[in-house]
Amino acid sequence: MGFMTGCSSIEVINEPVPEILQAEKVCIVVHDDTRELFKTTLKEWMREQGITPDIYPQDTSVDICEWTLAYEGRWAWMVGLYLADAKITAYRDGSEAGRVWLDIGKWDGYKWEDGKVRIYKLMNMLSGKVDHYELPTIQKDIDN
Repeated sequence: MGFMTGCSSIEVINEPVPEILQAEKVCIVVHDDTRELFKTTLKEWMREQGITPDIYPQDTSVDICEWTLAYEGRWAWMVGLYLADAKITAYRDGSEAGRVWLDIGKWDGYKWEDGKVRIYKLMNMLSGKVDHYELPTIQKDIDN
């Protein structure tokens, strides 16, 4: 699914795997070049679902657990820092079971959404709790 707005764009891929919500434990393979916020947010989201997160280093195979998540996030700078693209892939017994990817265009007005909020939305999509990426409301200065 893709969204286009003028010169900006948001591209979303959503291949949900609702069965992950039945897992007692999900292993997270850390991506060393991604900010710590991504890992801590994934752990927080899982705990809120009653799932125990277990953390493994980047070089760990995705077949380490029945359920494993691999992620990658890239923050960019344009007047401020924002999560420009994110990828989360779910593996079951070492085989890809689902994925959710988000890419925010450089000129997109939606880029300022909080990174933690963005990761929660992606996990809600991956788990099948929602079926689309809900765009934030862009606030405009009404005084001008």
